[in-house]
Amino acid sequence: MHLKRRSFILLSVFLLSLASPLASSDSIVESKSSQAMVHSSSWDSITPVSKQVILTNPVEPVIDLASFSFDPLSNDLEIIPSTWRADSENSLHLLQLNVNDGALVETMADEFDFSILEPHGSAVWTIRLNNLNHYDSINSHDDVRWIGEYSPGMKLGTHVFGASIVQIVLSNDLSPDALALFSATLAEEGANIAWCSQDMCEAHYEAGISNQQIKSLAFHQHVLFIDGSFTLSLHNNLAATEVGAVAVRAPSSLNLDGSGETIAVMDTGVDNNHPDLVGRVAAINTQFGLDSSPIDSNSGHGTHVAMTVLGDGTGDAVATGIAPAANLVMYALEHDPTGVFGRQGSIYDLLSDAELKTARVAVNAWGLNGNYGAYTADSRSTDQYVSNNKYLLPIFSVGDNGGTGASKITAPGTAKNVLSIGSSVNGTVSSDSSEGPTLDGRIKPDLVAPGEGICSARAEEAKNVVGSVCGTGTHSNGRSMYMELSGTSQATAVAGGSAALAREYLREVAGINKPSASLIKAILINGAEDLGTPDIPNGKEGWGQIDLENSLNPSSSGVTLDVFHDDERELQAGFSLIYAFNLDGSKGIDITLAWSDAEASANAAQSESRLMNNLDLILIAPDGTTYLGNHFSSGVSTTGGSADVLNNIERIRIPAGATTQTGDWMVTVEHRGGSSQRYGIIVTADATLIPKADLTTFSNSILPSSLTPLVGDLVSISLAWHNQGTLASGPYRIQFEDVTSGSILYDSNRTSLEGGSLDSVSFFTQFSTTGIHKLRLSLDTSNQVQELNDGINGIDNNIIELDIEVTAQGLRVIFQNPDGSIPTTSQDRDSAASVTMDVRNETGLSLPFVIAHEGTGERPVSLTVSSVQQPDPTYPTLLLAPEDSWSKSVNQTGIFTVSGQGGENDTIYLMLNLDDTSASFDGATKRYARAGSFVVDVTARYQNQPTVSHTQRLYIEIGQVDSVDVVPSGTSGVSAKPGESTGFSIGVRNTGNSAAQYLMSCTSSSQWQIMLGNSNSSSLEFEPLNILQDLSMDVNVFIPSIANGVPLAGSTDQVTCVVTSPTDSTLNRVEVVDVAVSELKAFRSDLYGPDGAVGPGALAQPVVANTGELVYFNHTIENMGNIPLDFAVTIERGNPTWAAEIQYGQESSSSALSVTLSPGQSGDVEMRLLVPETAREGNSNTYTLRVESSPQMFTLNSTSLVVGENLDVNLMANAGTLITVPIDNSFTFSEFIVENTGNADLDLEWSTSLAPDGWSIGYSNPPSSVPVLKNASAQLAIQAPNQTISGFGFDLQLFVNASNNGRYTNAEILVRVEVSDSSFAAIRVSDESSAPLLFIPRGDSAKQSITITNEGNVPLTGDLTVEVRDNEGVVLTDRTVTISPSSISDLAIGESVEVVGKVSTKENSVDGRMNLVVILTTSDGVVIEYMADTSVSSQKSSGGIFGTLPAYVSYPLVLLVLLGLLYGGRKLKQSSKMEDHGTDLVAPDAHTDADHLGTRRDEALDISHSVNDIASGEVSQDEIAAALAQSLSMPAPVGNAPVPEGRPPAGRPPAGLPPMGLPPAGLPPAALPPVKSQPAPPKVIPQLPVPVPVASGPPLPPDGLPDGWTMEQWNHYGEQYLQRMGLN
Repeated sequence: MHLKRRSFILLSVFLLSLASPLASSDSIVESKSSQAMVHSSSWDSITPVSKQVILTNPVEPVIDLASFSFDPLSNDLEIIPSTWRADSENSLHLLQLNVNDGALVETMADEFDFSILEPHGSAVWTIRLNNLNHYDSINSHDDVRWIGEYSPGMKLGTHVFGASIVQIVLSNDLSPDALALFSATLAEEGANIAWCSQDMCEAHYEAGISNQQIKSLAFHQHVLFIDGSFTLSLHNNLAATEVGAVAVRAPSSLNLDGSGETIAVMDTGVDNNHPDLVGRVAAINTQFGLDSSPIDSNSGHGTHVAMTVLGDGTGDAVATGIAPAANLVMYALEHDPTGVFGRQGSIYDLLSDAELKTARVAVNAWGLNGNYGAYTADSRSTDQYVSNNKYLLPIFSVGDNGGTGASKITAPGTAKNVLSIGSSVNGTVSSDSSEGPTLDGRIKPDLVAPGEGICSARAEEAKNVVGSVCGTGTHSNGRSMYMELSGTSQATAVAGGSAALAREYLREVAGINKPSASLIKAILINGAEDLGTPDIPNGKEGWGQIDLENSLNPSSSGVTLDVFHDDERELQAGFSLIYAFNLDGSKGIDITLAWSDAEASANAAQSESRLMNNLDLILIAPDGTTYLGNHFSSGVSTTGGSADVLNNIERIRIPAGATTQTGDWMVTVEHRGGSSQRYGIIVTADATLIPKADLTTFSNSILPSSLTPLVGDLVSISLAWHNQGTLASGPYRIQFEDVTSGSILYDSNRTSLEGGSLDSVSFFTQFSTTGIHKLRLSLDTSNQVQELNDGINGIDNNIIELDIEVTAQGLRVIFQNPDGSIPTTSQDRDSAASVTMDVRNETGLSLPFVIAHEGTGERPVSLTVSSVQQPDPTYPTLLLAPEDSWSKSVNQTGIFTVSGQGGENDTIYLMLNLDDTSASFDGATKRYARAGSFVVDVTARYQNQPTVSHTQRLYIEIGQVDSVDVVPSGTSGVSAKPGESTGFSIGVRNTGNSAAQYLMSCTSSSQWQIMLGNSNSSSLEFEPLNILQDLSMDVNVFIPSIANGVPLAGSTDQVTCVVTSPTDSTLNRVEVVDVAVSELKAFRSDLYGPDGAVGPGALAQPVVANTGELVYFNHTIENMGNIPLDFAVTIERGNPTWAAEIQYGQESSSSALSVTLSPGQSGDVEMRLLVPETAREGNSNTYTLRVESSPQMFTLNSTSLVVGENLDVNLMANAGTLITVPIDNSFTFSEFIVENTGNADLDLEWSTSLAPDGWSIGYSNPPSSVPVLKNASAQLAIQAPNQTISGFGFDLQLFVNASNNGRYTNAEILVRVEVSDSSFAAIRVSDESSAPLLFIPRGDSAKQSITITNEGNVPLTGDLTVEVRDNEGVVLTDRTVTISPSSISDLAIGESVEVVGKVSTKENSVDGRMNLVVILTTSDGVVIEYMADTSVSSQKSSGGIFGTLPAYVSYPLVLLVLLGLLYGGRKLKQSSKMEDHGTDLVAPDAHTDADHLGTRRDEALDISHSVNDIASGEVSQDEIAAALAQSLSMPAPVGNAPVPEGRPPAGRPPAGLPPMGLPPAGLPPAALPPVKSQPAPPKVIPQLPVPVPVASGPPLPPDGLPDGWTMEQWNHYGEQYLQRMGLN
């Protein structure tokens, strides 16, 4: 149910909360203000409409001690061993009254001079008799049941013997000096560790406390109780939603965030640098811890708890605490080296210090590791503090002992006045949460809150955390910024934040400036949600789970309910207060009453009630149905039952629909016993206050001047009554009568009496008869007023009666006139009994009076003087003990004997001395007696006839003195640096004689920020100061940070502080303090590189630069101080060989320069760093720029340059990018330069784009690598196809692909290739099948037909010549040669002409094969040669070879000739002579077979058949390389080229063709058959692709890698292998 009930509103509010940072602070304030106006209407303050006298509860006769119980009237105390009984010096006693009335015991304390040390139980007090002679008088007092010695044996707890940790409860009258001595005594008597606080001590005994040590403590007159204790243990953002905090936080309708609240956390420590807490730590305290360190270095428990309370989620919004704008006061209690958790000092001291630091909520997520469910000394200490200091609410966890049974609550969570918290999760109580009740039966825990899986901050220093990581963000040490923990500790933190939000609501919305702890407690309990099956209250969840939305803004069926509150209402024992409402019960009713009860004694049986002041809550329906507080069934209040006598929380809950009654309902608070008690009450319902009058009498409504007047005396009668309703009464009538005599003494019609007002009347009367006279006051005797309570409605409170005894003979107490005379009339006697004290000059009064005997005979007379008492401000006839202590004495004591009236000794002259012992004129500052009206009753009576007596009331008036000391301190030489704060103190001491209120307001002439105390305001109201109480207010002045160089050093500001008082309009103290600005030497320097700001040296990333690069940095220096600064700027280089230079303005240096900056000025120092040409990839250098203002004030900015990966290559043409190509029988060469401009050696691969068909293009032995910053040249060879027209051209791209260790870059260049006018011819024999020029007979001749074809691109004209050369090229003259025709003219392109060459031999022609050379010289100078073989016969023969030689010779010879002819035929195919080694020119990346026979070379060079043929576009690399080699006549490469990495194994290279793209150098694998040479058509060079890295290869074969392969080879060649093997 609890998850569904608010799912819609919580979701919407949560989504809105995500946008809250977008709102300005101004808008938040305006929103909060407007909401306050909206919601304040549903909250109303209420006052009681009636006060009644009731009976107190009867007292229990048994006195319960921790070790035993006894009834002092029926049990003797022989059970206490004689050695443990009180000695003669004992002053401690137990006092038991017949009625549980704290006011009565206070009156007796004044009368019999004893000190009240503590309430021990119901109607039992521990007291100290200051005068043992009063023992019998006290024992004989009518209201005393028993008084007896408080023996040492009564002081012992059940765990004390042999305990290692002992707690000692001290009496409240131990002086501070004696307290220090007592602590030292504990150590001297064997305690290893001992500390003492105002209320208790704790001692540690390593071997356990001995019996003798216990006895020594027990006999001490300031020790009230001793018991063993235990060590402390820690009790380890859905939570905010579960408790309704999200629904009330900003930016919700209620807009609560904890602002203005200060929360104290007592835990292991705190990470005060956590981003979720920055700027909100009011104080960190270590004085109560086990070491001086505040850090949270072990479990991180304290940081997690503190941030769950008030973390603001800066690091991660998921970890936002409950009250994210609250301030923190932290108490670090852990011993960091060991992780031991403990404290030095009582909880009273801790809470007292926290309240002084303005904390009003204290979170304590820990408890005792033992004494479960018990009311311990720690519980008592906590209750004592809250009872005495009503505005601070301590919150304690109940522990994580769930599942171990009932009553496992850990102390101090067992205290009455704390808010004890258990843990819940997802709408159920956590299984580990400790169960209640306490051992005395009280409901604990009070509430539960979500405590499972709480994501909150982790301390950066915490090294032993147990929580898991949550949220985002890490600390600088790499640890997570947040962690997740579970337990009642976390639930307590959630509750602490919730309490702070509730308190903020009460202050800002409900208008309760100082809500009490009991009211906050009542609010949280009143709106709590009953988890699961309705069954509150119970020992698991107490009153349910915190629900802030329902507590602060309750509704029923869409109707907003009204919330009525009354806080700090005081009620005396034996009285009740009534609140009246017109109420619709069908909408539901929730009422919670809470009070901070007086501390109980720790020395009592744990099963006995610890309730000291017993208040009861009662609800009466219109039909008279009565509901008692805490009487529940199934989570709902039911009728019947008995009043609760255990708890100081009482609830009534009637859910919506449980009743339909509408009308007048009454809520009653009754005080059934104890001392005067203040309380807080919350009523939630659809209701309005009933505006009715209610005239009522009260206990002292009839106040005669004497209760034992004499016959005929003129007696003053004062009558008083009260309209305790909310409506004016209208006219009414009163009547006062002597019922005994039947006479009307006073009758009057009164005018209207306003609600809440008093009326009174005084008159004189006389009594004529002796005896008891019953006097009666009756109000509204004519029933004119419609009242809540009268004879018709409610309880009749309009009548009161008083009996007085009128005596015929008797005594008279008379105060003398100032001149010493004795007044004789009643008026004069009353006047003499009213005195005013000269408060400025006196601290007491000495008043002469007489006892006058107006009877007959000699009588013994006793005299009693009451304590000084003060009338209640609301009910003046109700007398209260004054705040000041007064002493009283009479100058004579004893029984006085007086003679009969008229005798010589009928009057006794005495002096009454009254001294305000709290006042003193001894010191430098006078302590005046407290202002006010006071009374003292002086009674004289016959000793042997007490009924004959006379009482004279003395009225003392002490005027108000308004006086205050305003003392500034620390106002001389107040100064601070800009951006820091300084301050001084102004102490305000109330030197008047009544409590006073003061207001301080401070202003700055320069509008500097001022904060008073821990507030955020420059105006602050002091808490009320009692007499001589002082409060020092810190005035914190914040000097603004430097902006444009100001504020300058030495400038000043005037801070004016004014102290005023709302209780003293004449007070106006002004203090003016000069605040000076100190010198601030501060600067910052930031280094900016090519990529922006360079971070700290340890974290900055290096700047990557290239070899030879000049890198620029800018170093900005800003003077952030308020005085001029001179700087020395120096640069240091790790490697000094790298050049560097710094420059500022016109000054530059390679090492150091100076800079001067005025305040607020900034300057830029340029830093130029040069990477040398010799630097290689990976080389680095560090640079440190030091900016120094003084040896102690400098900055270091470091950076480093790293030579990064820079593969860069440049390709350039050596002679331009236009290449003109002629048509001839050779290649045209162009040189290109490749330059390595990077920082790594490069391997090179060359390629070109695709050329037109028929063109032959390639590189001539290009470089395969180039070192860093070096260059190399490559020759590009181009040959155009024959007959290409003049002017034809195309663009050709040249590529060089560079690599280094698998990294690649490339360069390219675009060149233009154009064909020039070219004369060129192809010459060949016309008939290759015959060789007529071979073996020409000597002296004979032969002819050879030769065909000349114009293969150029212009008409061919030229001359033909012919000659014969030997093999050495020598022209032979032993034969003649001719050619016909001898010239060619305008032979068209592609046309042929046939010429005939004739060789005529001579007899002496030389044998051997010679060369016939046909030379064509064109008209433009081109020479074309063609050679054919020619020879002469060996010898002359007439009959031929067969005719002259035998057969065995001639046939072999013919065979040789045929072989020679064959060889000669092949030689005829050559157009010119070439030398070719076969491998000199190989196109890059070509794979081919070795051309051992030269066939492929011949085909490549034989271009005569290309004309009119269809070109295939395919020319092998070998053919091109052979031609290039011949043309260049370059030597063959020396040695073998290196085998590139990745080449297949030399032994058995893998089968398959190498892949396209990046083929390895070398020959194809032997396993492949060679590609057969074919006399194919002309071929062209294909474009060589740019190499790209191969990322990965194909899947491996089933049998793994082929033998001899590597993985790198597989990645490159594998795909082709699989295709060849048929595996894909």
